[in-house]
Amino acid sequence: MDEWVLRRPVGGQTVMLDQLEHLLAMTERPNIHIQIVPYDAPCTVGLLSAFTIAELPEAATTVSVDSATKTEVSADPELVSLIWTRYDKLRSEAHRPSESLRIIKETRQRWTQES
Repeated sequence: MDEWVLRRPVGGQTVMLDQLEHLLAMTERPNIHIQIVPYDAPCTVGLLSAFTIAELPEAATTVSVDSATKTEVSADPELVSLIWTRYDKLRSEAHRPSESLRIIKETRQRWTQES
């Protein structure tokens, strides 16, 4: 998750606080790990498009890639490999989950103080 989404005032203070509380609640689930990509990271692959990787036990890995005008869902091995490469690059540039949790909590505190 890009750090700017924690700081950009979309929807006002109440919306931002609700979203941060939701993120914190999600981090308590054992299968969810949030990693924040620092705002000053030189990363560009995360800006190319949004994507989702779906892995199911009885099916081929599938990706969903979003652009401004359409979404492409595919199990094509080349596209899946490309998306996994982007995902790995993003994770390598992101903070560890524990540091990301600290950043979310600090950002929530800043939003709380702005009232």
